[in-house]
Amino acid sequence: MPKPNQLSKPQFPEMDATFQQHYQQLIDTVNTLAGYNGDIQLSSHLDLSGARIKNVGAPVDDTDALPSGVAENSYSALALRPKLAAGGSTPMIGYRQIGSNSQRETSSSYLNDLMSSVPSANEIFPTVTNFGGGVSVSIPSSLFTFADGSTVMLNGRTDVLSLPAQFAISAITSSGNVVTITTATASGLVAGQVVTINGVAPPEFNLTAVLTSSTPPFTLTFQASLGTLTGLGGFVQVNGVYYYAVRKRSTKIILLGPFTGDTAQNRLQANFDGFQIVAVVVITNDGGQVSQSGGGGSPVVGSPAAGAFF
Repeated sequence: MPKPNQLSKPQFPEMDATFQQHYQQLIDTVNTLAGYNGDIQLSSHLDLSGARIKNVGAPVDDTDALPSGVAENSYSALALRPKLAAGGSTPMIGYRQIGSNSQRETSSSYLNDLMSSVPSANEIFPTVTNFGGGVSVSIPSSLFTFADGSTVMLNGRTDVLSLPAQFAISAITSSGNVVTITTATASGLVAGQVVTINGVAPPEFNLTAVLTSSTPPFTLTFQASLGTLTGLGGFVQVNGVYYYAVRKRSTKIILLGPFTGDTAQNRLQANFDGFQIVAVVVITNDGGQVSQSGGGGSPVVGSPAAGAFF
Protein backbone atom coordinates (compact mmCIF):
# COMPACT_ATOMS: atom_id res chain seq x y z
CA MET A 1 0.00 0.00 0.00
CA PRO A 2 1.69 3.28 -1.09
CA LYS A 3 2.18 5.98 1.54
CA PRO A 4 0.51 9.39 1.08
CA ASN A 5 2.21 11.38 -1.68
CA GLN A 6 4.26 8.36 -2.71
CA LEU A 7 4.18 7.84 -6.48
CA SER A 8 2.76 4.53 -7.63
CA LYS A 9 4.01 2.55 -10.59
CA PRO A 10 1.15 2.28 -13.11
CA GLN A 11 1.52 -0.02 -16.08
CA PHE A 12 1.26 1.15 -19.70
CA PRO A 13 0.84 -2.05 -21.75
CA GLU A 14 0.46 -0.11 -24.95
CA MET A 15 3.99 1.32 -24.51
CA ASP A 16 7.12 -0.58 -25.44
CA ALA A 17 9.39 -2.16 -22.79
CA THR A 18 12.06 0.55 -22.98
CA PHE A 19 9.59 3.25 -22.02
CA GLN A 20 8.17 1.13 -19.22
CA GLN A 21 11.66 0.58 -17.70
CA HIS A 22 12.63 4.23 -17.95
CA TYR A 23 9.36 5.35 -16.37
CA GLN A 24 9.79 2.94 -13.44
CA GLN A 25 13.31 4.31 -12.81
CA LEU A 26 12.02 7.89 -12.70
CA ILE A 27 9.36 6.97 -10.12
CA ASP A 28 11.98 5.14 -7.97
CA THR A 29 14.27 8.17 -8.08
CA VAL A 30 11.50 10.60 -7.05
CA ASN A 31 10.35 8.33 -4.20
CA THR A 32 13.98 7.92 -3.03
CA LEU A 33 14.54 11.69 -2.97
CA ALA A 34 11.28 12.01 -1.00
CA GLY A 35 12.59 9.53 1.56
CA TYR A 36 10.11 6.72 0.87
CA ASN A 37 12.91 4.23 0.18
CA GLY A 38 14.93 4.85 3.39
CA ASP A 39 17.70 7.38 4.15
CA ILE A 40 18.32 9.82 1.30
CA GLN A 41 21.83 9.45 -0.09
CA LEU A 42 23.16 12.28 -2.24
CA SER A 43 25.92 11.86 -4.78
CA SER A 44 27.11 15.45 -4.16
CA HIS A 45 26.83 18.28 -1.61
CA LEU A 46 23.52 19.89 -0.66
CA ASP A 47 23.44 23.60 -1.65
CA LEU A 48 20.39 25.48 -0.32
CA SER A 49 21.48 28.89 -1.65
CA GLY A 50 21.18 30.44 1.80
CA ALA A 51 17.92 28.80 2.83
CA ARG A 52 17.66 27.16 6.25
CA ILE A 53 17.40 23.51 7.20
CA LYS A 54 14.44 23.53 9.59
CA ASN A 55 13.03 21.23 12.27
CA VAL A 56 16.21 19.16 12.74
CA GLY A 57 15.86 16.45 15.37
CA ALA A 58 18.19 15.88 18.30
CA PRO A 59 21.45 14.14 17.24
CA VAL A 60 21.89 10.43 17.93
CA ASP A 61 25.08 9.44 16.13
CA ASP A 62 28.42 11.28 16.01
CA THR A 63 27.86 12.33 12.40
CA ASP A 64 24.35 13.75 12.92
CA ALA A 65 23.63 17.44 12.37
CA LEU A 66 23.48 19.60 15.51
CA PRO A 67 20.46 21.93 16.02
CA SER A 68 21.32 25.39 17.39
CA GLY A 69 19.21 24.75 20.48
CA VAL A 70 21.19 21.64 21.39
CA ALA A 71 24.49 23.45 20.75
CA GLU A 72 23.47 26.39 22.98
CA ASN A 73 22.27 24.18 25.82
CA SER A 74 25.22 21.79 25.74
CA TYR A 75 28.30 23.61 24.43
CA SER A 76 27.88 27.36 24.94
CA ALA A 77 30.07 29.32 27.40
CA LEU A 78 27.14 29.47 29.83
CA ALA A 79 26.60 25.70 29.61
CA LEU A 80 30.32 24.85 30.04
CA ARG A 81 30.95 27.36 32.84
CA PRO A 82 30.00 25.05 35.76
CA LYS A 83 32.30 22.33 34.43
CA LEU A 84 35.32 24.53 33.65
CA ALA A 85 35.16 26.68 36.77
CA ALA A 86 37.70 26.11 39.54
CA GLY A 87 36.49 23.09 41.50
CA GLY A 88 34.21 21.95 38.67
CA SER A 89 33.99 18.41 37.36
CA THR A 90 36.32 19.03 34.40
CA PRO A 91 38.52 22.14 35.07
CA MET A 92 40.79 23.19 32.25
CA ILE A 93 44.23 21.61 32.18
CA GLY A 94 46.76 24.08 33.59
CA TYR A 95 44.05 26.30 35.09
CA ARG A 96 45.32 27.68 38.40
CA GLN A 97 43.35 28.71 41.45
CA ILE A 98 44.81 31.87 42.97
CA GLY A 99 45.71 31.27 46.59
CA SER A 100 45.28 27.48 46.43
CA ASN A 101 47.91 25.75 48.59
CA SER A 102 47.56 22.58 46.54
CA GLN A 103 48.51 24.35 43.30
CA ARG A 104 51.33 26.62 44.52
CA GLU A 105 55.00 25.83 44.02
CA THR A 106 57.47 27.30 46.49
CA SER A 107 59.21 29.20 43.67
CA SER A 108 56.06 30.82 42.32
CA SER A 109 55.13 34.47 42.81
CA TYR A 110 51.75 33.97 44.45
CA LEU A 111 50.84 36.41 47.16
CA ASN A 112 52.15 34.42 50.11
CA ASP A 113 55.64 34.35 48.58
CA LEU A 114 55.57 37.83 47.04
CA MET A 115 58.07 40.16 48.67
CA SER A 116 56.80 43.32 50.32
CA SER A 117 56.90 46.57 48.41
CA VAL A 118 56.78 50.14 49.64
CA PRO A 119 55.74 51.39 52.12
CA SER A 120 56.07 48.35 54.42
CA ALA A 121 59.70 47.67 53.40
CA ASN A 122 60.58 51.27 54.25
CA GLU A 123 60.03 50.67 57.95
CA ILE A 124 63.48 49.08 58.21
CA PHE A 125 65.58 52.17 59.04
CA PRO A 126 69.39 51.97 59.43
CA THR A 127 71.16 53.92 62.15
CA VAL A 128 74.38 55.52 60.86
CA THR A 129 77.05 56.54 63.39
CA ASN A 130 80.35 58.12 62.38
CA PHE A 131 83.57 57.65 64.31
CA GLY A 132 87.26 58.17 63.53
CA GLY A 133 88.21 56.05 60.53
CA GLY A 134 84.87 54.37 59.89
CA VAL A 135 81.09 54.20 60.08
CA SER A 136 78.91 52.00 62.28
CA VAL A 137 75.63 50.94 60.67
CA SER A 138 72.92 49.20 62.70
CA ILE A 139 69.85 47.56 61.19
CA PRO A 140 67.25 46.92 63.91
CA SER A 141 65.20 43.77 64.20
CA SER A 142 62.23 44.50 61.98
CA LEU A 143 58.91 42.98 61.03
CA PHE A 144 58.83 42.32 57.30
CA THR A 145 55.36 42.06 55.73
CA PHE A 146 54.60 39.98 52.65
CA ALA A 147 51.98 40.88 50.06
CA ASP A 148 49.43 38.46 51.52
CA GLY A 149 49.76 40.06 54.97
CA SER A 150 51.93 37.35 56.52
CA THR A 151 55.07 38.52 58.36
CA VAL A 152 58.54 37.42 59.33
CA MET A 153 60.76 38.97 62.03
CA LEU A 154 64.15 39.87 60.55
CA ASN A 155 67.24 39.61 62.72
CA GLY A 156 69.06 42.89 63.28
CA ARG A 157 72.77 43.39 62.57
CA THR A 158 75.54 45.94 63.13
CA ASP A 159 78.45 46.50 60.72
CA VAL A 160 81.58 48.66 60.91
CA LEU A 161 82.27 49.98 57.40
CA SER A 162 85.52 51.57 56.27
CA LEU A 163 85.66 55.02 54.75
CA PRO A 164 86.24 55.02 50.98
CA ALA A 165 89.22 56.71 49.37
CA GLN A 166 89.49 60.41 48.58
CA PHE A 167 91.87 62.34 46.29
CA ALA A 168 93.01 65.95 46.72
CA ILE A 169 92.05 68.36 43.94
CA SER A 170 94.83 70.47 42.45
CA ALA A 171 92.59 72.25 39.91
CA ILE A 172 88.85 72.37 39.14
CA THR A 173 87.05 74.42 36.47
CA SER A 174 83.62 74.60 34.89
CA SER A 175 82.87 75.68 31.33
CA GLY A 176 79.39 75.31 29.88
CA ASN A 177 78.03 72.01 31.16
CA VAL A 178 81.40 70.30 31.74
CA VAL A 179 83.37 70.28 34.99
CA THR A 180 87.05 69.32 34.68
CA ILE A 181 89.05 68.13 37.69
CA THR A 182 92.79 67.56 38.01
CA THR A 183 93.76 65.43 41.01
CA ALA A 184 97.05 65.76 42.85
CA THR A 185 97.67 62.02 42.65
CA ALA A 186 96.51 59.27 40.32
CA SER A 187 92.95 58.28 41.29
CA GLY A 188 92.31 55.23 39.14
CA LEU A 189 88.70 56.35 38.77
CA VAL A 190 86.85 55.55 35.53
CA ALA A 191 83.85 56.86 33.63
CA GLY A 192 80.54 55.76 35.12
CA GLN A 193 81.68 55.87 38.74
CA VAL A 194 79.76 58.08 41.17
CA VAL A 195 81.88 60.55 43.14
CA THR A 196 81.26 63.30 45.67
CA ILE A 197 83.09 66.64 45.43
CA ASN A 198 83.64 68.21 48.82
CA GLY A 199 85.54 71.13 50.36
CA VAL A 200 85.84 73.19 47.14
CA ALA A 201 85.41 76.95 47.08
CA PRO A 202 83.06 78.20 45.72
CA PRO A 203 80.52 75.68 47.16
CA GLU A 204 78.67 75.26 43.81
CA PHE A 205 81.26 72.59 42.98
CA ASN A 206 80.38 70.50 46.04
CA LEU A 207 77.97 67.92 44.70
CA THR A 208 77.58 64.24 43.78
CA ALA A 209 78.02 63.33 40.11
CA VAL A 210 78.69 60.51 37.67
CA LEU A 211 82.04 60.72 35.92
CA THR A 212 81.67 61.07 32.15
CA SER A 213 85.36 60.61 31.31
CA SER A 214 88.71 59.78 32.86
CA THR A 215 92.09 60.59 31.31
CA PRO A 216 94.77 58.85 33.37
CA PRO A 217 96.44 59.63 35.57
CA PHE A 218 94.95 62.89 36.86
CA THR A 219 92.03 64.29 34.74
CA LEU A 220 88.33 63.63 35.40
CA THR A 221 85.19 65.22 33.95
CA PHE A 222 81.48 65.22 34.70
CA GLN A 223 78.47 67.21 33.54
CA ALA A 224 76.89 69.97 35.62
CA SER A 225 75.29 73.30 34.68
CA LEU A 226 77.55 75.59 36.70
CA GLY A 227 78.47 78.08 34.01
CA THR A 228 82.06 79.39 33.93
CA LEU A 229 83.76 78.96 37.30
CA THR A 230 87.19 78.25 38.76
CA GLY A 231 87.46 76.45 42.08
CA LEU A 232 90.11 75.96 44.73
CA GLY A 233 90.94 73.11 47.11
CA GLY A 234 88.73 70.20 48.06
CA PHE A 235 88.63 66.48 47.42
CA VAL A 236 87.16 63.91 45.05
CA GLN A 237 85.60 61.29 47.28
CA VAL A 238 84.69 57.81 46.13
CA ASN A 239 81.20 56.80 47.23
CA GLY A 240 80.69 53.56 49.10
CA VAL A 241 77.13 52.35 48.55
CA TYR A 242 75.94 49.38 50.58
CA TYR A 243 72.67 47.52 50.11
CA TYR A 244 71.01 45.53 52.85
CA ALA A 245 68.79 42.83 51.39
CA VAL A 246 66.63 39.97 52.58
CA ARG A 247 65.83 36.68 50.89
CA LYS A 248 62.19 35.68 50.96
CA ARG A 249 61.16 33.56 53.93
CA SER A 250 64.56 34.14 55.57
CA THR A 251 65.10 36.00 58.85
CA LYS A 252 68.67 37.02 57.95
CA ILE A 253 69.52 40.42 56.48
CA ILE A 254 72.60 40.29 54.25
CA LEU A 255 75.07 43.09 53.40
CA LEU A 256 76.07 43.68 49.77
CA GLY A 257 78.78 46.11 48.69
CA PRO A 258 80.55 48.37 48.51
CA PHE A 259 79.35 49.66 45.14
CA THR A 260 80.77 52.86 43.65
CA GLY A 261 77.33 54.38 43.13
CA ASP A 262 73.61 53.88 43.64
CA THR A 263 72.85 53.00 40.02
CA ALA A 264 70.25 50.86 38.26
CA GLN A 265 72.91 48.30 37.31
CA ASN A 266 74.17 48.03 40.88
CA ARG A 267 70.62 47.63 42.17
CA LEU A 268 70.09 44.77 39.70
CA GLN A 269 73.16 43.03 41.09
CA ALA A 270 71.92 43.44 44.66
CA ASN A 271 68.19 42.92 44.08
CA PHE A 272 68.47 39.65 42.20
CA ASP A 273 65.81 36.93 42.05
CA GLY A 274 64.43 36.03 45.46
CA PHE A 275 66.00 39.04 47.19
CA GLN A 276 64.74 42.50 48.02
CA ILE A 277 66.65 45.59 49.14
CA VAL A 278 65.41 46.73 52.55
CA ALA A 279 67.94 49.50 53.30
CA VAL A 280 70.57 51.62 51.54
CA VAL A 281 73.61 53.23 53.17
CA VAL A 282 75.88 55.72 51.38
CA ILE A 283 79.36 56.51 52.77
CA THR A 284 81.95 59.04 51.66
CA ASN A 285 85.31 59.85 53.18
CA ASP A 286 83.45 62.28 55.47
CA GLY A 287 81.41 59.40 56.90
CA GLY A 288 77.87 58.08 56.50
CA GLN A 289 75.57 60.27 54.45
CA VAL A 290 72.27 60.26 56.34
CA SER A 291 70.48 62.25 53.64
CA GLN A 292 71.30 59.57 51.07
CA SER A 293 70.64 56.55 53.29
CA GLY A 294 67.45 55.01 54.57
CA GLY A 295 65.09 52.05 54.70
CA GLY A 296 63.54 50.42 51.67
CA GLY A 297 64.87 50.51 48.15
CA SER A 298 64.57 54.14 47.02
CA PRO A 299 66.04 56.78 49.35
CA VAL A 300 65.50 60.39 48.32
CA VAL A 301 68.88 62.12 47.96
CA GLY A 302 68.89 65.42 49.81
CA SER A 303 66.31 64.57 52.47
CA PRO A 304 67.41 65.83 55.91
CA ALA A 305 66.27 62.67 57.69
CA ALA A 306 66.93 59.00 57.13
CA GLY A 307 64.09 56.97 55.72
CA ALA A 308 62.45 59.57 53.50
CA PHE A 309 61.03 57.97 50.37
CA PHE A 310 58.88 58.45 47.34
